[in-house]
Amino acid sequence: MGGSAKGDMRSQAVRAVASLLERPATHLRDRRTLLHLAWIAAILALALAARSFWVAYAPADPTDGSHVDDTYFYHYSADRLAEGSGYVVPWTGAETAHWPPGYTFFLAGLYWLFGPHVAIGWIANIVLGALTCVAVYIAGCLILNQKAGAVAGLLLAVFPGHIFFSSLLLSETLFTFLVVVAMTLTLLVARQGRDTGMARLILLGVVVGAAALVRGQGLFLLIAAALFWWLSTADWRRALRWAAVVGVTSLAVIVPWSIRNYVAMNSFVFISTNAGGNLWLGNHEGATGRFMWMADEWMRRRYANLPEPQREVAVSNLALREGLKFMFTHPADELRLSATKLRALYEDDEEGLWWIHRPKVGRRVGSIGVIADVADGFYFAVLAVSAGGLAYWLRRRRSAVALPLLVVGVFTLGQLPFFADPRFHFPMLPSFCLLAAVGVVWGAGYVRRFGLPLD
Repeated sequence: MGGSAKGDMRSQAVRAVASLLERPATHLRDRRTLLHLAWIAAILALALAARSFWVAYAPADPTDGSHVDDTYFYHYSADRLAEGSGYVVPWTGAETAHWPPGYTFFLAGLYWLFGPHVAIGWIANIVLGALTCVAVYIAGCLILNQKAGAVAGLLLAVFPGHIFFSSLLLSETLFTFLVVVAMTLTLLVARQGRDTGMARLILLGVVVGAAALVRGQGLFLLIAAALFWWLSTADWRRALRWAAVVGVTSLAVIVPWSIRNYVAMNSFVFISTNAGGNLWLGNHEGATGRFMWMADEWMRRRYANLPEPQREVAVSNLALREGLKFMFTHPADELRLSATKLRALYEDDEEGLWWIHRPKVGRRVGSIGVIADVADGFYFAVLAVSAGGLAYWLRRRRSAVALPLLVVGVFTLGQLPFFADPRFHFPMLPSFCLLAAVGVVWGAGYVRRFGLPLD
């Protein structure tokens, strides 16, 4: 019994010493967790405050009767869907697939729960915008470190061009949130490596499919993820397997909508019919590379004898054929148009502001000139500093910084076949913030290395 008691005492002593040794590590983990939570709370509070202030200062109400645009469609189509009328054009009642359905269904769910009030859409935009900033913080931590995550999250929290869209019932805010969530999941898959479970890949596929149903460009995320996994693992077979799982899952999310389109439109439409018109607007005789109001009206006149929705499908198919024919028969024009589209895509960051400010119909934003200048200055400053992220990647090719670079590259190239607009760079703003944050943190490290003061 004496020997047993001594053995028990030794065991207790060993456990006590082990506990003492573990305490610093546990304390450190707790401290890091608290720091993460503090940064998330700060970024969330700042983003919510900035977007709430902007919506109060410059609301854009599609029900005020002043203007019919995409915000008008999204609000009223969501209202009709919530009341059980289906996915229809609000002003005709005809079945449609012209716009991707994701944002309308998102709004319709909120309207069904809380009523068809524009303020519900504004609140959703405020919350989604703030959550996007938090997701950017998490992505920045995964890409480099907590400092980079904090800088990226704070940049997006006060990014004027991102804040502007809080007032607009447009798909950009929801789509960009899904883009950043997909980026975060892509980073987690790469970090997990061979131990990555199927569940995480399937979740990423669901997010990619949902993003594609909000805006068709969501499918570009699959390309960016596959390329990133290839670069980060140096194993193209593994990257291809992961991409296949994500692709099949995203297809499973989209196909039910394709079946609905086949039944409702009496024709195969994968997601939406606006792809044909957008392609033609960017590629035809006299194209400017930008949006041209009513330029495709001749197509609608050609099929004026057809009832809706058959007319919508016929116009889309004609536009697709004509746009592709021009692309393959006018290579010199395509080069010129590509340069114009690239400029149109990145030339300023005021587009959300001008969607709100409609002086001809009585909707005005005070001090719009000053606000536009501040927005552009902030935007171009972030773009300039984001070059630091590119420089960092050039020195460390296997680093996770490749992902925001790939997202910017894939989304930019993917836009060039269509017409371009500054509005279309909106989903890339988080990637530019991440690249700028990497540049700032990396640059600060060099300053410290050479013993230069930071303040």
